[in-house]
Amino acid sequence: MKSFVRKQWPILSVYATMLVSLAVIVFVDFRSGAILLSLSVLLGFGLRFKLPDAKAGLLRNRRRRIDLTVMASLGTILLILALVVPHGRK
Repeated sequence: MKSFVRKQWPILSVYATMLVSLAVIVFVDFRSGAILLSLSVLLGFGLRFKLPDAKAGLLRNRRRRIDLTVMASLGTILLILALVVPHGRK
């Protein structure tokens, strides 16, 4: 188990950030949780960009350029949509 965590820490850190963002969406505020969700995707982009293929683990799905393009596009679109959402009334 320790070797799995040691090898797959990039994807596990992205998953942990996504779980925190989903908890924020449910229990705190949708907009701030959505911003955190987009930042978790951009974290995956940054890790995939910085780490070599041998260290990227499960973040490496396809070729590097495709992974980076998909994660950067998705993270940016999610961030823009999260910023466009109006603040909810309480």
